Amino acid sequence: MLTPAPGVHYAITLDGTAVLDTMAGKWLMLDASAAMVWRAAVTTGSVAGLADRIAIPAGLDPAAVRDAVHDCVASLLERGVLVDTARPPAPRRRWWRR
Repeated sequence: MLTPAPGVHYAITLDGTAVLDTMAGKWLMLDASAAMVWRAAVTTGSVAGLADRIAIPAGLDPAAVRDAVHDCVASLLERGVLVDTARPPAPRRRWWRR
């Protein structure tokens, strides 16, 4: 299940989504396309079927849209603003352990 990371707050607007990571003290501004992915992830906990809901009415290739959605989710996970509760968190390397 996809969910915002602890300490992450967001505001969805007509132009996109503003995501604040209070732990890192950084803002992330998502354009309208990435905001659709974010909205699906945080409201339903999944992006399953999102690519088809976007691609079919627009006449786009569903496989290409699916890849773009996957890349967007991977980027949000990598930035630490979105977490997948179905996966254990990656171990953090501590500075005192080399």
